[in-house]
Amino acid sequence: MTAPAITAPELEYVFQPRSIAIAGVSAKEHGGFGGIGFVQSLQEVGFRGPIYLIHPTAPAIRGLKCYPSLADIPWDVDYVISSVNARFVPQLLEDCIKKGTVRVLHLFTAGFTETGEAGRAEMERAVVTQAQEAGIRIIGPNCMGLYVPASRLAMMPGQTPEPGPVGMVSQSGMNAGEFVRYATPRGVRCSKVISFGNGADLRAADFFDYLADDPETKVITAYLEGIQDGPRLAAALRRAGRVKPTVILKSGRTEAGSRAASSHTASLAGSLEIFDGLCRQAGVLRVESLDDVVDMAVTFQFVQRLRGPRICVVGGGGGASVMAADDLDAAGLEVPTLLPETQEALAKVTHEAGTSIRNPIDTTSMFEEKGFEATLGPVGDAENIDAILYHTSFGFGFMSRMGDQRQRGERQSEGLARVQEQSGKPVVVAIRPSLTPEALDQANYFQEQCYRRGIATYPSIARAANALSRLLEWQQMQD
Repeated sequence: MTAPAITAPELEYVFQPRSIAIAGVSAKEHGGFGGIGFVQSLQEVGFRGPIYLIHPTAPAIRGLKCYPSLADIPWDVDYVISSVNARFVPQLLEDCIKKGTVRVLHLFTAGFTETGEAGRAEMERAVVTQAQEAGIRIIGPNCMGLYVPASRLAMMPGQTPEPGPVGMVSQSGMNAGEFVRYATPRGVRCSKVISFGNGADLRAADFFDYLADDPETKVITAYLEGIQDGPRLAAALRRAGRVKPTVILKSGRTEAGSRAASSHTASLAGSLEIFDGLCRQAGVLRVESLDDVVDMAVTFQFVQRLRGPRICVVGGGGGASVMAADDLDAAGLEVPTLLPETQEALAKVTHEAGTSIRNPIDTTSMFEEKGFEATLGPVGDAENIDAILYHTSFGFGFMSRMGDQRQRGERQSEGLARVQEQSGKPVVVAIRPSLTPEALDQANYFQEQCYRRGIATYPSIARAANALSRLLEWQQMQD
């Protein structure tokens, strides 16, 4: 009996263009983001196909030949990015239709329905209708488009070509870019990030359906400003929530936010209470900030599942440990006293003076090469502990006497990974803020060593606690 054939999601071609034309590119290197930003982004990320630039007079820009119009490009083009003024979009669409090979038109161009002007809204509707009749799909208007590392597509400079399991659907290009910028240093790698702006043609529901089917996407995150086609969006969210962890940040929660959403992407914010009910019904987590979206992406990529709420806090600094216990308790987690047999094992490797081995664990033995894993090991074996939270920082004067801090970071990340593997329990790390350039460099290096070894990192104990609590909440929804 043969296995069933695996079919690509319906919109797969949108994310795998073979060639790209960019209209409206400025000949000035610093002429605003516009087309030149897309050229830079695609060159940096290493887009594998040809990039054709459309400019009425320039012979070449950033080493790429320019053509006066799309019609003057002698080769097939299947993906077009528009950075032209809105009044020129109808003509560009006509050129796309005449070309005969264009399948996707990405309108970075703004100035349509979001302006609130009836004439602009009508122009948007007319463009979409004409494109749909010609079999061309539109992303936008008023959006940054796509970041697809596997296809070497980038929406902003500096985006890594390394792919991963996290997808994002965002009405805001800036928030999509910020998500990538904040999440990448913590090890999150993306499958597809989609900024769809006004959603005049392809909307949030289309992209939720796509990511639900996409084998490269294991986690779905989203930033939504408004509700387009409520019943269809609800069905798409239920479908996504059934098959993959799905996290949504919904803006427009206040009257001021609703006004801002309307002027930004022509979105009607809708009732937050109704949206909350939909999320609960769909098994989708609604979060309160972009930081939360990033934290949950880290959590779902690295932690994935938590057996229960019982956390052991490990780290130097009694005050920080006490506050950590408060933060975990406030998040609805537990910091149970370690069992006598665990404390007995810890006492064998712990200096007596100035220490605590009950939970939280505060001991200077953690800073010794052999004491680090010797302390973590018994905690990993403890029957009444579901996860370990290790907190640390870089830059204190006494640490400079403890040898090379990068080597310390490597040893500790290796030890954390071994304990996680041997115990089968999540080990997460909170790295407290660094106050000097040298300390920041050391902390960033340690963070990279952690995520490369499969360890989740957070910028504070409180954010780690909140993320673990939300993971348990999601698990309960699934059950």
